[in-house]
Amino acid sequence: MNAKGFFITVLACTLLLLACAAGFVAWTDPMLTVGKLEEGETALFMNERYEMAGLIRNQDYSALVMGTSLVANYRASWFTSGLGEETLKITFPDGWISEFDTALDLAMRTHPDVNTVFFCLDPNILVRSDSERRVELPGYLYNDNPFDDVEFYLSADAVTLSAKTLWERQWGWATELDDAYVWDGNFDFSRETVLKGYIRPEPSGTALPEDAYLAAAKENLDVLCGWMERYPQVQFHIWFPPYSILYWDKMIRLGTADAILNAVEYAAQRLIGCENGKAYIFLGLFDTITDLDNYTDHIHCSRTVNSWVAWTMMGGYWQLTDENCRSAVEELRRFVHDYDYEAIFN
Repeated sequence: MNAKGFFITVLACTLLLLACAAGFVAWTDPMLTVGKLEEGETALFMNERYEMAGLIRNQDYSALVMGTSLVANYRASWFTSGLGEETLKITFPDGWISEFDTALDLAMRTHPDVNTVFFCLDPNILVRSDSERRVELPGYLYNDNPFDDVEFYLSADAVTLSAKTLWERQWGWATELDDAYVWDGNFDFSRETVLKGYIRPEPSGTALPEDAYLAAAKENLDVLCGWMERYPQVQFHIWFPPYSILYWDKMIRLGTADAILNAVEYAAQRLIGCENGKAYIFLGLFDTITDLDNYTDHIHCSRTVNSWVAWTMMGGYWQLTDENCRSAVEELRRFVHDYDYEAIFN
């Protein structure tokens, strides 16, 4: 065989191998990029930042519930049942506002009939600037260019992941979409568990300025309020989740409590000023947040609490208004400062 013939043979074999690899990845679909999951079908759900792009593109829905790990244990079926509309859950662990902005943009491009969005604005993401972001979505999966998806289909990681997916499916380790990324069944929710895992910081002896987080809060609220301006046909429900009393113990000892509470009040005031936005504050569920049997750590609460929060919002309860917003935050502020934290540990 001459050099030209050898080159053509090698090239043809290489292209065939690449085509087989891409076909194998598409067939196993480890990142759910190809087709939608029908009711009753299962998947492995291993990486939210990759898999969400395919779920957002391919699933049928007209409502969304979005958030960080605080939302991972919510079930989309709660909202589907309560709203009477098919709902998709979008969750990114330790997510950043810009990531949810990218996800919502894709959802609205592919599903322009979306009319309801629930978003969990936990204080941890409210008070950090996107310039500090440590993780990033795979942009090629969230854009409208199908050709750059080759980066995924022809990668060695994708082939390895496809083989793993095929193997694990044989053992029945997959779950249905409603249980995607749910982890509450693997953890104990109890006072003993929370206190065992809680590392109480030493008092800092100083307090951050009360406006320390306002710049980051403004940056993030510009994005959230931008959603409401960009999609006036959509009703947005933004809620502050019920962090446990240990979170406030930590913030008091670190000297950040007032700065966080000021950021929460700033965010709430802006949200209730949006015509198609509603805000709910569950940070002040005092009976709930002081009962550590509702938690598995200082911020993640049980399925019972999550379900109650979801149904409360869908019922229109605990909503912030011009009349009650300031008093609700002030009541929370007094509670946070006056609480007997030492009694928790004694």
